Amino acid sequence: MTTFQNQVAAEATIAEQTWAATLGAVTEEIADCFERREPRTLVREMTEAMLMELDTRNCWTLAEALGHRGPHRLQHFLSRAAVDHDRARDRITAWTAAELADPDAVLIVDETGDEKSSTDCVGAARQYSGALGARISITVGDGCFRGGCSCV
Repeated sequence: MTTFQNQVAAEATIAEQTWAATLGAVTEEIADCFERREPRTLVREMTEAMLMELDTRNCWTLAEALGHRGPHRLQHFLSRAAVDHDRARDRITAWTAAELADPDAVLIVDETGDEKSSTDCVGAARQYSGALGARISITVGDGCFRGGCSCV
C-alpha cells in the first residue's frame, strides 16, 4: 500500500469509529423511550441498515443485510413496538442542539432532490428542483455535517 492509501484507510477507520460512537450516543439518549430491550437494539440496527448501500430498502432487504432470517422482527418493531415518540423526538432535538452549540460545530445543509416516478413514496411531492431544472416529483433529503460525522 502507498502512503496515500494508508492515509485513506486510516481516515475511513476514524470516520467509521466516529459514526459508531455518534449513533451509540443518540441511541443511548432515546433508550428509555422504548419499554423493552429488543426495540432498543432494533432501532440502532434499523438505522444502520437504512444507511447501507442497498438497491432497495424494505423490511426484507434490511433484514437480509442485518443477517436476520426474515423481516418479522423489523415489521413488528415498526408496527407494534411501544415507543414514546414525543420523548424520543424531544431527546434527539436536545442532543442535536447540544452538538451544534459546540464552538467547533459546522452545519452544512445540502438539499438534494432525488427524482421519483410516483408520489406514493414517503416524502415525494411535485416541486421545483433546480438541479433537475423542472417541477417534478422528488424527495428532498437534508444532509448535515459536523466535525467529521455526517448525518442525513
